[in-house]
Amino acid sequence: MKKAILSAIIFAPLFAGCVSTTDTSTSANLDRNAAVAELTTRMDTLGYFHPVEVQPGIDEFLNMSAIILERQRKVMAEYRTQTDNYRDVQAFLYAHQNSTPEQLQAAIVEFDAGAKNKDEEIGHKIAAYNLANEGIYQQNVELATDLTIEIAKSAYILSQHSTAIAKVTALRMGGDVVSSWLSSDEENAEKEENPKDIGTALVKAKDQLALALEANEIIELEQATITAINELQLEQEAKG
Repeated sequence: MKKAILSAIIFAPLFAGCVSTTDTSTSANLDRNAAVAELTTRMDTLGYFHPVEVQPGIDEFLNMSAIILERQRKVMAEYRTQTDNYRDVQAFLYAHQNSTPEQLQAAIVEFDAGAKNKDEEIGHKIAAYNLANEGIYQQNVELATDLTIEIAKSAYILSQHSTAIAKVTALRMGGDVVSSWLSSDEENAEKEENPKDIGTALVKAKDQLALALEANEIIELEQATITAINELQLEQEAKG
């Protein structure tokens, strides 16, 4: 799944400036609970607001971007509830986030050796956490597929309207390029962004997909970690 998403990004260069919370330069310092909370706020601030009618031919893309973000937001909410219910599991995984599956399994064995009963064993709790998250992981896989499709579509659509997108980006940054050809009144009017302006709508759709991708990767990273632990445990049990 990761390869599919990364392939889509290669074909959508306008997403290159988005910083993912699972980027290798930041993953070592990632507190997933904090990242999820911050990302949820960014999603809500950006907003969803569909359906929209901006221009025939791109409306479907705009609406699907909003729908995907809203779906991913709901999955994030479910994920956040489970992490709240299993804070000890999250704390353990975070403490060992740079470990290999083998090192993590060794840490689980060491931790559980000091447990007074099965309920205190972290290995048991990790298995329960994984079971509780199965539905969330499945939804995330389905969203990853939809994201791959929409990001691939965006490569062409965004490239066809690059001038409009550049104008909106420049206005948001207070760029001198735009102000050089707009009078004061015109500039003020332009800064009041019209949601039906094609550039504004496309920038929002691009941002919606970027945020959905960040959320998807956080959950995917968690799933990959849990899966690696479970597979190693099963392998060791088979040998035993």
